[in-house]
Amino acid sequence: MSTMLGKVHVVVGAVSVLLLAGCTATGMARQSSSVGIAAAVGVRAGPPTVLTGPINGSNLDYSGVDQEFTAPGVIAALQDYQGGTIRYPGGAISNYWDWQDGSVNQPATTSGTGALKPARVRDYGFTLQTLLGIVRETGTTPVFDLNLLTSTLPDQLLLLHTAQQLGIPVRYVELGNEFYLATSTYLKVFPTAASYASTVARWAPAIRAAFPDAEIAAVGSLPQNTAREKSWNSTLLSVAGADIDAVTLHDYVTPIGKHSDPAQVLATAQTSWRSTEQVMAGIPSRYRIWFTEFNLSQRGLSAGTPARGITWLHGLYVAEMLSLFDQSPRVQLDDYWDLFSNSSSIGAFTSGPAPQPTVAGVALMVLTNASARAYKVTPLSFSSAPTLPDGAAGVIGVSFDGPNDARTVLVNLTNQSVTLSTGTSIGLSPGAATISISGAPTTTVSGLKRVAGTLGTTITLPAYAIAGVGFSVPTTTAP
Repeated sequence: MSTMLGKVHVVVGAVSVLLLAGCTATGMARQSSSVGIAAAVGVRAGPPTVLTGPINGSNLDYSGVDQEFTAPGVIAALQDYQGGTIRYPGGAISNYWDWQDGSVNQPATTSGTGALKPARVRDYGFTLQTLLGIVRETGTTPVFDLNLLTSTLPDQLLLLHTAQQLGIPVRYVELGNEFYLATSTYLKVFPTAASYASTVARWAPAIRAAFPDAEIAAVGSLPQNTAREKSWNSTLLSVAGADIDAVTLHDYVTPIGKHSDPAQVLATAQTSWRSTEQVMAGIPSRYRIWFTEFNLSQRGLSAGTPARGITWLHGLYVAEMLSLFDQSPRVQLDDYWDLFSNSSSIGAFTSGPAPQPTVAGVALMVLTNASARAYKVTPLSFSSAPTLPDGAAGVIGVSFDGPNDARTVLVNLTNQSVTLSTGTSIGLSPGAATISISGAPTTTVSGLKRVAGTLGTTITLPAYAIAGVGFSVPTTTAP
């Protein structure tokens, strides 16, 4: 079993940051007509965490496995995204997946609330040869989400052995998807948390014996609403804790209010994160946390006019979530749900042979490109910075150390321009390349403003902006 990574602490002096209510920069639109008094804000680098592998990735899932992976545009999108991991096959589809021919046979299911989900029966033709092509073209590492519901341990071991023989790395293994939910098909096989934990206690040692270098994660429950969910994590660890390395969590948030103010919506990510940290605190620190799915909830995506899912507010929100995950020393990897989608409000890219980034994809690519091949991540804190409701931070940042350079991401969640003094100790080295992407919260993907430049002694972030320092973000498919 793996133990929690140690942290190396660094001491960095505060640097000056100016918050200018009406500041402008070359090529950037003025955010406010009023001019406020500049406020000096301290910025510090927190204790860094050493990374053992790629941290930011994505899911495939239903529309993802239906892509034309031989199409140049699809491979280009994957390469642009720079995801370190890709969850295969992803989500609920894993529980009904036949890897031999790349098909799914999912019967109609009834949720714990009585909602009916229709059956999905389809031959996608997404075989391990398809996955091999993705791995070769992009260098991504799969997270194998095994079928514990409708398959067998010998069959799933054969899946992993076949993948390894093809040259696909077997490094991350996930034991099923969301069995804490009280859907009818899940309850038939795993009527209790103990029944799932007993299966994990049988499967995990067999997988470890065959693949001693693989890391194995079991399904944890972030929702803590039902009796099943409340007892899930403690039961899992009491029965199978000696057999696993990590616990998976899925984070979907529904901001309160259909027409909430952008500041209130963005604050929800951080208030929700505090609740998530409480659930993580109940899981002993020797277990790593894998966020194998995260996004706004379906209800959160569809709310608002225009719907949040097609606006820059969604992009800011998921970038905020990913930044929070990346800053946590407990989190080993995180996979956005999902990569391709028939609905522009879900995926990082649209589906089809020539996928285009959505607002979420534009935002996430700044972080996935920053973290590519990184070996260390450092959180940045901003004292006395403007805040969102409930005391949530209005400016967040994270810096990644890679083989050749530091790559820093800054996110301004407020309606004020922000000017920061630069410094190498916080990943803001003068002379580094910069990219800023910004827009009003209701802006759709085609209206986003992108400004590239070179870092001087200061950097100015427009309102509602995501900036990258020390690297470039692909623009071949982006706006």
